[in-house]
Amino acid sequence: MEMGETLAQYVADVKLCAVSPSEVAAAKLAILDLVGVAFAGIGEAPERILGSRLARYPAAEASILGRPQKTTTWLAALVNGTLGHSLDFDDTGSFGHPSVVILPAALATGEYLECSGGMLLEAYVAAYEVGVALGQVVPRQADQLHGLHMTSVFGPLTSATASAKIMGLNSTRLRYAWGIAASQAGGILGNFGTHAKPLHAGIASQAGVMAAELAKDDFTANPDALDAPLGFFYSVVAAGDMDRVDYQTALKELGAGHIVSTWSLKKYPCGSIAQGAIDAALRLLGRAPLPISGISTLKIRVPHLEPYFRVTPTGDVSGKFSYQFPVACALLDGRVTKWSFSEESFQRQELQDLLRKCDVAEDPDSRPYGVLTARWPAQEVVQPVEVSTGDARRPVGLDEVRAKYLANAEPVLGADVARETAEMVLDLEELPRIGVLVDKLASRS
Repeated sequence: MEMGETLAQYVADVKLCAVSPSEVAAAKLAILDLVGVAFAGIGEAPERILGSRLARYPAAEASILGRPQKTTTWLAALVNGTLGHSLDFDDTGSFGHPSVVILPAALATGEYLECSGGMLLEAYVAAYEVGVALGQVVPRQADQLHGLHMTSVFGPLTSATASAKIMGLNSTRLRYAWGIAASQAGGILGNFGTHAKPLHAGIASQAGVMAAELAKDDFTANPDALDAPLGFFYSVVAAGDMDRVDYQTALKELGAGHIVSTWSLKKYPCGSIAQGAIDAALRLLGRAPLPISGISTLKIRVPHLEPYFRVTPTGDVSGKFSYQFPVACALLDGRVTKWSFSEESFQRQELQDLLRKCDVAEDPDSRPYGVLTARWPAQEVVQPVEVSTGDARRPVGLDEVRAKYLANAEPVLGADVARETAEMVLDLEELPRIGVLVDKLASRS
């Protein structure tokens, strides 16, 4: 029963001055990226539908990104979390989508309590490390075997960590918060390709804020809810896999700089698994000897085809969870953008024609990452899939992250405020009150 106690002590001990400069820099890039992709989600159905309900819950506690209005901390976390995941353009890590559950909770709690930029960074680092530890305990893919979405499984606990850190909860209350949050873990893979998928992130972020606020007032839960019999790990680890659970390794690696080693940025607004295939399609396009319209067959072979990535594209968000849709868009357009997944894009005859020529299959011989094969009547081009640009194994730098942020933020904030807020995030540890930043992020040009 030591998992919760050890993690709680770690969270209490996290101080920005002791975090490596590389981790601090990576955390700021992650925060900048998430805010940008949330702006990109403005106008999408999840934002419109949730936003239409904000007037029913007026409060002066926390802001909604891109909206000059405030609401409760819980609802702000729900809306901003959903907004940040609505395009599936947000980052990934070893425990799902980290920033989209951590940051909305931290922003809501931090704005309400007027925390500093340095405290926000401490909360982000602490929550990220807790998320990595939780993910290391659960044998890889065990949660997927249950049909659960990793972001929904670990998200409530990591968002609770961020809010609790900013609130300064003691060990007992933090462990209560984890117990409350654990009772809200869940989210089914069967909802991928619908608006419910981004709602997973919003619910997870809201759950953490709620858990921390309730725990602060001594709303109790099992303080050993993580590793207790019938507790969190027992519930999410696949039947028969409990003998593989290893608490000690995860605890030994706490604070080992996991943002730098695991954080991955997405270049394209769709499922992370397809990112490398899109890169490969664009490389293939540069080598294509004949018009794309002349392709007779397009084979996509991958070593492992996840069940949730077998979606047949039907327009709207469903195409984000297939290989064939973004690969076909890359070949036709030379890029994959937010517009690629619009109904207008989906209805194009040339896209429909190419999709009918696509064949996606699992093939162990396509290791390590997959192979694209485009065939014309008289010629064939084979393009291996590689680790995607932006992956932790092939990271991008500050300039690329800033450029992505500005492209997403400028249509909402205007060029001047977008550049100003980018610099504020990149100098976040010097900001005495995050409300100054949030006020600008809630404005519209």
